[in-house]
Amino acid sequence: MPGVGTPRPFVVLLVDDDLRTTRRMADMLREDGFAVEIARDGAAAVSRLSRSPVPDALVTELTTAHVGGIAIGRFARSQRPGLPVLVLTGYPNLFEPNAFGGGPPAQLFTKPVEYSELKEALLGASRSADPSRASEPPVAADPATRSALGSANDDALRDTVSGAQTLRALRRP
Repeated sequence: MPGVGTPRPFVVLLVDDDLRTTRRMADMLREDGFAVEIARDGAAAVSRLSRSPVPDALVTELTTAHVGGIAIGRFARSQRPGLPVLVLTGYPNLFEPNAFGGGPPAQLFTKPVEYSELKEALLGASRSADPSRASEPPVAADPATRSALGSANDDALRDTVSGAQTLRALRRP
């Protein structure tokens, strides 16, 4: 748990059923200072969003099993109004930026996702949530926080992929 003077890490909930790609993206976000939680489908995302604290941002696939990305985004914003919602999809024609309830319009990232653009959008969300972060990257989670977030990082280490495989996976339509 962060100390009294230590800011809480910026937590991103990443929702996608393609676990290999999701784990690699989570690793990249963690390397850039974000705390990341993974939900492998819509039901797991809704379950996680039902618990406190609600993540600081939602990055979701539009077409997920059990509960779709729009419903996930609406539920997330019912739990935390104004929550930044970033949508990853290979079906941009299904995307409606204002379909996620109150708050700023959701941002669309068409697969293959350009990681640098996603990272910049999350940095912008981090700065908007806490203006004191304007000149610094998000605070990385300490080891205790990381273990509380689950074993996604451990799973990712067991299922590592090379850089070339990762680029192919992230660019897969």
